Amino acid sequence: MKTQFGLDFGTTNSALSVNRGGLVEPIKINPYGPGGTTLRSVIYFSEEKETFVGESAIINYLEDGATGRFLQSIKSYLPDESFDGTVIWGKKRSLEELIAVILRDIKTIGEKVSGQEIEKILLGRPVFFSDDATIDKMAEGRLAKAAKLAGFKEINFQLEPIAAGLSYERSLPDKKERKVLLGDFGGGTSDFTVMR
Repeated sequence: MKTQFGLDFGTTNSALSVNRGGLVEPIKINPYGPGGTTLRSVIYFSEEKETFVGESAIINYLEDGATGRFLQSIKSYLPDESFDGTVIWGKKRSLEELIAVILRDIKTIGEKVSGQEIEKILLGRPVFFSDDATIDKMAEGRLAKAAKLAGFKEINFQLEPIAAGLSYERSLPDKKERKVLLGDFGGGTSDFTVMR
């Protein structure tokens, strides 16, 4: 039975799903959230040099009195040529390294919950990171590099609204055709497409 993992790394939230022989189900990657299938795309680097991701980052940041470095919306920097990283506790961290922290955490939890090693990933991406084709390609390349740093060996991309459309199509009865407007309301971009 063929198994495929899909990851939606979002500006605000992220999610992981698995497709086993045509049956797609979300994986619980967040022990704190309702349902547990979305994880906040945030990182907290504590003054004790510990790293936390998702709701754990928020909880620890607040418990530590809002000290340390708290990062959010880092996906929005992918198309920003001028942003190449930031210094955290005297060490420069590239944008790709920062994103990899979140992706690695999702990968680790996903492997534990699914009982499978995740080497291949289908990674969602906006229709456009930028209207400029060169910048758009650079942003996708940065995301691919971050996924490699997180430990994924094979990375393929799918446009986020197309992924939603394919998921909807699976719910239709055989030979039932529909024309639908698909919307992906993200924290960084909102994408729409019409599919038949």
